[in-house]
Amino acid sequence: MLAPISWLKDYVDINVSPSVLAKKLVAIGFEVEDIIYQEKQVSNVVVGKIVQVEKHPNADRLRVTQIDIGGKTLQVVTNVPVVGGEVVALSLDGARLANGLEIKTGELRGVKSEGMLCGLEELGLTVDSVEGQDEKDIIRFNDGTPLGENALVALGYNDVILDVSITANRPDCNGIFKLAKEVAVALGTECREPKINYKSVGGNVNDDVSVEVKNQALCPRYMAASVKNVKIFPSSQTIKSRLLAVGIRPINNIVDITNYVLTEIGQPMHAFDKRELGGNKIVVRNAKEDEIIVSLDGKENHLKEDMLVICDAEKPCAVAGIMGGLNSGIKDDTSEIVFESAKFARDSVRRTSRALNLRSDSSARFEKGIDFGSQELGLKRALTLIYETGSGDIQDGIIDVKVDYQKTREIEFTTRKIADILGCKVPKAKLVEILNKLGIEVKDNGKSLVAVIGEDRDDIVGVNDLAEEFIRVYGYGHVKPTLFEYSALTEGSKPSKIKFVDKVKNTMVACGLDEAVTYSFISAKFAEDLRLTDDDAARNAVKIMNPLGEALSVMRTSLTHSMLETLAYNKTHFVKQAKLFEVSKVYIPKSLPLEELPSEVETLSIGMYGEGIDFFFAKHAVEELMRALGKNAEYVRSTRPFLHPGRSAEVLLYGKSVGYVGEVHPDVQETYGIDNFRVYIAEINLDEVYDEAEFETRRKVQPFSKFPTVDRDLAVVVDDKYLAGDLLGAVKAAKIKYLTDMRVFDTYKSEQIGEGKKSVAMSFSFACLERTLTDEDVNAEMAKILSALKRKVGAKIR
Repeated sequence: MLAPISWLKDYVDINVSPSVLAKKLVAIGFEVEDIIYQEKQVSNVVVGKIVQVEKHPNADRLRVTQIDIGGKTLQVVTNVPVVGGEVVALSLDGARLANGLEIKTGELRGVKSEGMLCGLEELGLTVDSVEGQDEKDIIRFNDGTPLGENALVALGYNDVILDVSITANRPDCNGIFKLAKEVAVALGTECREPKINYKSVGGNVNDDVSVEVKNQALCPRYMAASVKNVKIFPSSQTIKSRLLAVGIRPINNIVDITNYVLTEIGQPMHAFDKRELGGNKIVVRNAKEDEIIVSLDGKENHLKEDMLVICDAEKPCAVAGIMGGLNSGIKDDTSEIVFESAKFARDSVRRTSRALNLRSDSSARFEKGIDFGSQELGLKRALTLIYETGSGDIQDGIIDVKVDYQKTREIEFTTRKIADILGCKVPKAKLVEILNKLGIEVKDNGKSLVAVIGEDRDDIVGVNDLAEEFIRVYGYGHVKPTLFEYSALTEGSKPSKIKFVDKVKNTMVACGLDEAVTYSFISAKFAEDLRLTDDDAARNAVKIMNPLGEALSVMRTSLTHSMLETLAYNKTHFVKQAKLFEVSKVYIPKSLPLEELPSEVETLSIGMYGEGIDFFFAKHAVEELMRALGKNAEYVRSTRPFLHPGRSAEVLLYGKSVGYVGEVHPDVQETYGIDNFRVYIAEINLDEVYDEAEFETRRKVQPFSKFPTVDRDLAVVVDDKYLAGDLLGAVKAAKIKYLTDMRVFDTYKSEQIGEGKKSVAMSFSFACLERTLTDEDVNAEMAKILSALKRKVGAKIR
């Protein structure tokens, strides 16, 4: 925000240099991005008096002048018809003008010239910038103007402008007056209120216009005032100069007043030509679909139903909070006006502005937020300027259509609470003094303090905000490095679920896998690619309304499609072996179309291919994960359509499927373009595996036996229907005392074994913590194992 210091001085006495003021503003939380000195807009241009004029010896249209610049006389050749005695603006040798031109001493037709006479254009000015000059002539000063003085200073163009960065939480400071309040706090002085002093001439605004607000959610407050016998003329030099200083072009007194109030109070306003208001009525409503309005910039805008417009009884007259219609603007013969001062929903203004590609100073302010108090202050300030400039006759009364709102809020707090937040001592008297200076009234009820927050401070909602307001003025230097003497030390820690996911990832890395990251969006054809059945719940994917393309058009319900695409990409780029995993979310809708947000399920995906990788390698990664998480998983044959029917397994916990592991079906591999080798995948629902209480419980461990381990092998014949897991489960259920490990290392089928039969070779390890096991101990354990296998699966020794 651009803030001329001369304008700030209307409200607060500033007795420090601009650089010091900037530092003080920075100290209380307002970054000053730049300090703009108007007098430095050009360099080396001074006031001079022409003391002698002679005809140029070699050119009829040129004159040779002698110009006194205060103690020194320079010779300047010019084509301006001067006669002598004029006080002018002279650019000297080395001067740099507003257009970038650099002046050098040289010769014109053989005569030395040490400068150039300047007009407004050379100094980057217009007739609106300064008073009493002609844009087609050179700059001429009054007699008595100090010679040698900076020409811009002599013209009165010597303001200093602060470019202040207003943070998003302080939209109330997007106005000179509210910023002046902060300047007063920074300088430890008082801030004056805006001058509100006008007289009406009778009549009544309600006789001139009526206001109806049909959507108070988007327009919670709308105020209007009427002015008759309006006179249109140029604004005063002060108003024009200040508007130009903040980048607004002066137009006429009425339009300039609305822009002046916008900048000074921070309240956008609009002035309607009353004769253009059909039915003498203002209606604030949503636009009709494809309704058209031509805005003040001449652009034809096609409106949508969610856009708010200001209408008369017949047609739209303005796009609410953004720009007036071409038919509503102030004209040279306007005689009656209606002022609008309103509060519009910031999100509505932002959406409409972007949809129409229509921007204005007003929309920029509304998008940042306008408080409820600004409408009345802004309107009355505009009426005061109308009265002071004699721009018209103000009618009695103000129309104010508004919702009920809370003008003040109360926050209870204590100095101890503020001290705990800030980590420093907080003097109670200083706390109350600073908050009062900031416009926050503080009441003491004995046990605690109560802050009364005004309607202009929407950013203050709790004690933390009060602490921030206090310390930014009190000074962060009061916060000394301590061992948290005034506040409790909280030990940082990751949430249990994040630690669980970290453990899953660390286990995968320990198994030799690399982490992959893929998009949550996938192709809508994933269900066909994976050969999912029509009734498979995974088909119910959430569609993206505005996808980047078909390949990223739905939210994934499984990670398998993404993993297969990643493996295919690596294989086609000549990566001979890949072992990957991904931990991410899948999105399961509760119903379609969506009525509420889908469930986000944390899921692990594993994918691998290459030399030495088979089903058991992939299954080993799942087993290691379950072992690391303290889970006893079971594995049964899987029937998922995208997995090989004989080399896949469903992963069960407590009898419920939590995932799968297996070789990808050859037909599916062909679909993904990876049909020349075997690919293995696994997917685990981590939310089903995670149990916070169990995960946080410390697992019991026992030492390894320091005595020798005894290994025994056993080959048994069982029916072909039994899986390796069935045999291992039978032994596990027998609870063999000294058994420490077991595995299936071979299966064999032949005619000798018999039809429908197979031989399963198993290896067992035994150990004891107290002693070395004897052959009799191990033989007894092996007998128990064989008995369990005979009883459970009908096994016979081969």
